[in-house]
Amino acid sequence: MPSLDLRSLSIMTGMIDMALCVILLAFRHAYPRSIKGLLPWAMAPVMSALAALVFAMDGRWPALSVVLGGNGLMLAGAGLYYVGSQRFFGVPVTWPRWLAVGLACLASLGWYQAILPDYRIRVVLLACTLAAVCLAHARLMWRHGKGFGPRFTVAILLLQVLILLLRAVTTVFLDAPDSARFVGDVIQTTYIGAFSFSTLFICIGLLLTVSEHMREQFEQLSQRDDLTGVLNRRAVLLAGDRELQQWRNGGRAFSLLIMDIDHFKRINDQYGHLVGDRVLVHFVETVRQALRHTDQLGRFGGEEFVVLMPQTDRPAALATAERVRQAVANQASEDWPTCTASVGLASVEAGETTLDGVLSRADAALYRAKADGRDRVAVG
Repeated sequence: MPSLDLRSLSIMTGMIDMALCVILLAFRHAYPRSIKGLLPWAMAPVMSALAALVFAMDGRWPALSVVLGGNGLMLAGAGLYYVGSQRFFGVPVTWPRWLAVGLACLASLGWYQAILPDYRIRVVLLACTLAAVCLAHARLMWRHGKGFGPRFTVAILLLQVLILLLRAVTTVFLDAPDSARFVGDVIQTTYIGAFSFSTLFICIGLLLTVSEHMREQFEQLSQRDDLTGVLNRRAVLLAGDRELQQWRNGGRAFSLLIMDIDHFKRINDQYGHLVGDRVLVHFVETVRQALRHTDQLGRFGGEEFVVLMPQTDRPAALATAERVRQAVANQASEDWPTCTASVGLASVEAGETTLDGVLSRADAALYRAKADGRDRVAVG
């Protein structure tokens, strides 16, 4: 059975890495600048490609330059993948620490090439250092990543760690101090092929991670109000329909509030719409602090807001509504006018089949609260 030409395999892998770089740079150009880490991720396969080309010069260039250049570029590639993920997830970048580790590894590789030549020690040193970087990268992805993309990347990184450690172990028994990199035995062929092509799968995992992140952002934007950041009307209605369905299936009753900022038109007319927007944002912050963590706040339109309270009966909802009203009435600010809020409350009742009935009763209660003098809670 003919063996693979490892030198050609190395060059082909380098070409694949350059193609991956182009793809990652294209993603960086197309995606918002708020997504960090794409540039280090794009530069990582470049380092791997250059390392493959340097290793392909083994026997043609001085041995020390191949050892230091090729292995240094491999370490840089693994480090850039890790740094890119740190930036992507917004955690502190630890490149100085890993730069010191990489330089220490290169110094040791140079010693065991030029002073005390021993191929086996060089393999152990490089494999263990790369395994440490990949393991740290996998830990980061596991802790901060969600979805298939990060989990896929973790699996590839851990497979890469296993391959590296197996290579470190096997070199002690199968290699000699003067062995060469491009020896066509099964172990070396498997190691070079598996490690080289793992770069391809790491890039695929990172691209999946970015795509899932973008989809999550789009989904969040489609459910959030642009100004205040709370749920929009559509998201509130969907959440309410889910609560109604759970109640009909035997769950606990739920309640909702409809709130309206009193005399908000006067604020806009007297101070302008920019100040009105600041009042809305401050109002939302005040209401959020008065709500429970299970309550969902949404903007229904203009200065009207809805609070969905899962598994909450009327007495508990009334206590929350009063707490919210008092928090709004007691707010104080020198930067924008203070305001009060009128609140209408309704709880789901037996026989109701749609959310519209609950909303209608809460809306009617809101109008009664306004008619009775505002800054109060009415129950529908």
